[in-house]
Amino acid sequence: MRLACAVTTYESSSGPIIFRDGKLKENMKIMKKYGFSGMDLFIKKTEKPQILEYRKMLEDNDMRVATLFAIYLGESGVKLTDPDPTHIAKYIDLMKEQLENARDIGALGLGLGYIRGCYYENETEQDALRRLAEVLHVLGDYADDIGTKILLEPINRYEINTLNRAADAVDYIKNNQLKGIKLHLDMFHMNIEDKSICSAITYAKDLIGNLHISSSNRYAVGTGHFNFKEVIACLKENGYDGFLTLEAFSDNPEETLTMTAEHLKQYL
Repeated sequence: MRLACAVTTYESSSGPIIFRDGKLKENMKIMKKYGFSGMDLFIKKTEKPQILEYRKMLEDNDMRVATLFAIYLGESGVKLTDPDPTHIAKYIDLMKEQLENARDIGALGLGLGYIRGCYYENETEQDALRRLAEVLHVLGDYADDIGTKILLEPINRYEINTLNRAADAVDYIKNNQLKGIKLHLDMFHMNIEDKSICSAITYAKDLIGNLHISSSNRYAVGTGHFNFKEVIACLKENGYDGFLTLEAFSDNPEETLTMTAEHLKQYL
């Protein structure tokens, strides 16, 4: 397993992202210093030449993008459960553009979090999920065709009202026979929604594409009560050998990376 962390290409004042100043090249050097070889990359609207420039920068620094999060999609109002077919047609085109960016930057896949959408008044979650499945059949097939993935992230009930539990997301992908889609699990959300982090990992094992890590307080690993010895052992038992991507609050990125790497090295 390899360490990664959350990084932006733009200035951001808040959020559980380690590097929020947009200084990608400088931050990669800091990450490498502490043994981090990948990142979840958060981007705004980005043209193809800039994507390719980012890829060269990554390759020059022996780094890789785990999940590409196209914040631009949320800013454009994308909600894949939207009942309006005209909106959905537009959103599919926008999603395809970002799937191409994920492929071109060499990411494992494109993150699908809040932009999957919610269910609305006077309907059930299942109503919305039926519409979402129709969209994901189109987008998942497209991702598969161009050689990338959609990484669906289960998010807790206090932030969104669809696919909160990792176990539910696994069943959703399998029951709808969705191609080109894997899971982006997050310890913070699993701790709220699932029976246990390890039970969720075991249930999702064949579908895990990336994993967000943090302590229970969503700060550096080792500052809360999560049992990382148990979590890492569970990941190994279930054959996971991908990124452990630190998505945490941090006022001091170097200190956060140091604490996380030091805590985890005894288990990796």
